[in-house]
Amino acid sequence: MEQVRTTLTVAGLLIIAVGLAWVAHGMGTIHLPASDFITKQSVWTTNGSLVAVFGLIVLWSSRRFLR
Repeated sequence: MEQVRTTLTVAGLLIIAVGLAWVAHGMGTIHLPASDFITKQSVWTTNGSLVAVFGLIVLWSSRRFLR
């Protein structure tokens, strides 16, 4: 059971990181690469926020329900 908890914790952290990267791209903070389709697009800010919230839910549930 501890292995499942660890896996969900790592997955939650990775999902949060991806979501935050999408938010940063959508806001124009990150320009990698410079001609990226995601840069300064508000839809990616919204998508990234939703993904980050999902990652927080995964992280919270791994800590809460798998004790």
